Amino acid sequence: MSFLHAKLTASQRIILSFIAVIFIGSILLSLPISQLTSSQATYWDHLFTTISMVCVTGLFTVPVAETYSTFGQIISMILIQIGGLSLISFIGLFSLRARRKLSFVNMATLQESLSRDDTRDFPNFILSVFQFTFTVELLGAILLAFRFVQEFGWSKGLFTSLFLAISAFCNAGFDNIGSVSLVNYIDNPLINLVIPALIIMGGLGFSVWFDIQTQFKKKRQVRKLHFHTKVVLSMTALILSAGTLITLLTEFNNSGTIGHLSFIEKILASFFQTVTMRTAGFATIDYTKANPVTLLLYVFQMFLGGAPGGTAGGLKITAFLTIILFARSEILGLPYTNFMSRTIDTLTIRKAFAVFSVFTMTFIFGLLAISVTDPTIPLIHLIFEVMSALATVGVTANLTPNLTQASQLIIMFLMFFGRIGPMSILMGLSRRNPAKEDTLHYSKSSMIV
Repeated sequence: MSFLHAKLTASQRIILSFIAVIFIGSILLSLPISQLTSSQATYWDHLFTTISMVCVTGLFTVPVAETYSTFGQIISMILIQIGGLSLISFIGLFSLRARRKLSFVNMATLQESLSRDDTRDFPNFILSVFQFTFTVELLGAILLAFRFVQEFGWSKGLFTSLFLAISAFCNAGFDNIGSVSLVNYIDNPLINLVIPALIIMGGLGFSVWFDIQTQFKKKRQVRKLHFHTKVVLSMTALILSAGTLITLLTEFNNSGTIGHLSFIEKILASFFQTVTMRTAGFATIDYTKANPVTLLLYVFQMFLGGAPGGTAGGLKITAFLTIILFARSEILGLPYTNFMSRTIDTLTIRKAFAVFSVFTMTFIFGLLAISVTDPTIPLIHLIFEVMSALATVGVTANLTPNLTQASQLIIMFLMFFGRIGPMSILMGLSRRNPAKEDTLHYSKSSMIV
């Protein structure tokens, strides 16, 4: 990692690494060898696609299948993989494999890129991240091959399966099948189970899987899992169950989405949408035909996102839970913020509120800006698009290619901001030495709120 300046903070290194990958990726995708002869894509389209891939979002101005050759799609898979795990993680892995000792600053950068505070057994954690990622993606590709080899033949079928497996685990939402995502597979049980499984495993966070793996090897009980792991698993189960049920109820008779399906297929389709809204970006329904109340539900699910330290985006379910628990303790006049026989520390609460504030304000400003640049588009679709970009989800109401370039530029900024993380960007761009008056402790005062 010597090519990164030693004086840069961990956040600044992460930001610069993503910018470097985006620049190189956009150049590679714009090469003639990367494109089909029928491609009409401009560099703007390649830049938008690269940002979306590296930020594992899934929005695009030109479909992958209709734009990029096999070589271009291989580059796309690499960009998605790097985006899901971050360039810093790959550099850290190569350093560890070469038995090079990481400096304190480099270790801090790795920890921040993977959202892990615990330094214990960190080399094994890094190795486990990559082993788990590649193993799950390979298994997912093998399962998907049972469907796509039958449809496309061995060569294209296996390649399509691998592309989708990588994209699903990294929560990227890109496919190399066509321009309507997975809408044609809404009634296929294999697709509706394997893709969500990959999305969930990528979105739970590597710390959760590392903890589960560690406890499994030690043959310990579930109660020995870390508090964070228990919270993530509980919240994930609750959100997926509630989201599936609500989607089933709101779209049950909507012939434009799931109304024409059998009851079991309706459940599978509702489950798929709930999972993909947690930052995956795949779709098996046309969101322009969904009821407005369903779109609002999806906006809220996108806002929540997945768990920290994985491939998911959004606010993060742990931050949202922390805010809700703190609000409850304040309303009831409780001295501490407790959950599952644990007390949440003040620093965690402050971080959660900081991320929530920055995330919410970014969404509001992004929505206001895109409402100015594209004033004729229905507000609900703009809300859906902006939250999809900021939470790095990638679903759209068939809107992205039809936006003005000014709006697409806003979407690109939101995708980058959402992937890097609001706090990482603010920390990376902040002054290293705060002004003297910012560090002083003045006399206390109160104001009515």
